[in-house]
Amino acid sequence: MRTRAGFTLLEVLVAMSIFSVIGLGASQMLRSMIQTHDRTQGRIESFSGMTQALLLMERDLTQIVDRPIRGEYGESLPSLMVASGAYPLEFTRTGWNNPLSLPRSGLQRVAYELLEEGQLVRHFWLVLDRAEDSSPRSQFLLTGIRNLRVNLVDEEGNQTDSWPGAEEPGMLPAGIEVILETEQLGEVRRLFPLVKKAVVRQQLSNEDATEDEDSEDSDSDSDSDSDSDSDSDSDSAKDDDSVIERVPGGDESQDAASDTDVPTDIDP
Repeated sequence: MRTRAGFTLLEVLVAMSIFSVIGLGASQMLRSMIQTHDRTQGRIESFSGMTQALLLMERDLTQIVDRPIRGEYGESLPSLMVASGAYPLEFTRTGWNNPLSLPRSGLQRVAYELLEEGQLVRHFWLVLDRAEDSSPRSQFLLTGIRNLRVNLVDEEGNQTDSWPGAEEPGMLPAGIEVILETEQLGEVRRLFPLVKKAVVRQQLSNEDATEDEDSEDSDSDSDSDSDSDSDSDSDSAKDDDSVIERVPGGDESQDAASDTDVPTDIDP
């Protein structure tokens, strides 16, 4: 009687250990891939949110105007406030769209604040000069923010972390630097240059001077054209007078010639 050969217990244990090692390695690789995907997706979402928040801040900060407001209790507040009020950054901006043509101003009061939960919030008011019951509208921009710092840069490159200072009323800094410390992306810095009103006024004055020169040139051209037209009219009038003076003389000579050539007293 022939016996059937099979696997021994040792061979089975070796095969099971090999398969367990392969399965453990595959599971670790799959877990690592899943964790990498989650971290990458979180960084992508953080980067996208940071990009949108910085674009919104750029749209606000690059349109700052010198328009002081009146607070809840009637006090005067400057157009730009950094570390000198209830919010780390508060200012007046222009360019507030009004697609529904509502009876409101195109200027807007905006403030940025970092909450204790690590949320970056944008506040805005529906009116510039506030009343006691005026409350801001809030927009949550980012989460996972550890710190918010604001630096102001003048034209010479000097920096300060508070505004207003000893500058003249109506003066604005040359740029505003915003520093955000995040959990996902680390420290993010962004410098926003401000538009100077003097440059705009100079451009407008140059345009007005150019328009004035063009108008003066056109007036001089029109005067010269009118003078040439008057000269031509006078010359044509003189020619007409000379023609009129010569025509009667010609008529009299023709009458005299007709009288002498045709006798009227000849008898038939």
